[in-house]
Amino acid sequence: MKRIIIYYSLTDNTKNAAERLAGLLSADLCRIDTVKPMPSDKGKQMIIGGMKAVFGMRPEIKGVPLNIASYDEIIVGTPVWAGKNAPAVNTLLKNKQIREKVTAVFTLSGGGDNDKCVARLRKMLPNLKHTAALADRNHESACHNEDILCALAKEIENG
Repeated sequence: MKRIIIYYSLTDNTKNAAERLAGLLSADLCRIDTVKPMPSDKGKQMIIGGMKAVFGMRPEIKGVPLNIASYDEIIVGTPVWAGKNAPAVNTLLKNKQIREKVTAVFTLSGGGDNDKCVARLRKMLPNLKHTAALADRNHESACHNEDILCALAKEIENG
C-alpha cells in the first residue's frame, strides 16, 4: 500500500507530527502551503487565519504532488483554527480524487477543539476511518502526542 501524508503547518506543530507519523508508517510526506503567505505577526495570523477558517475559504495552494493518483491512501494533517481545519486543507480537499483517498486525519489544537474539526472533516471525507487529536506543543497534554501518533499508526497499519 502506497501512502502519503499531506499536511499544512504554520508553526511547525503539524509538521513535526507529520514527520513522526511518516516515519512510523514509512509513508511519503508532502507539505502544502498557501501561495500568498500568512503574515509573520502572530496576532494577524490568528485574526486572518481564524476568519478564513470560519468562512471556509479556499486559498490558492502549492505543493500538492502531481503524481497523487499513484497513492492508495492519503493521510491529512491540519492545525485547528476556530474549531475548523486550516483553509489550505479546504483547498486540498475540494479535489474529489484526493477526498476519496483520505482514510485518516490528525489535528493539532491549542484550545481542545479537535472534536469539532474532526466532525466537520468526517462530513467531507467518505472513506475516513482513523482520526487522532493532538495538542499544540505548548499545551499541557502535548506529552501524550507520541503515544497518540503511535496508536494512530498502528490503527492505519491494521486497516
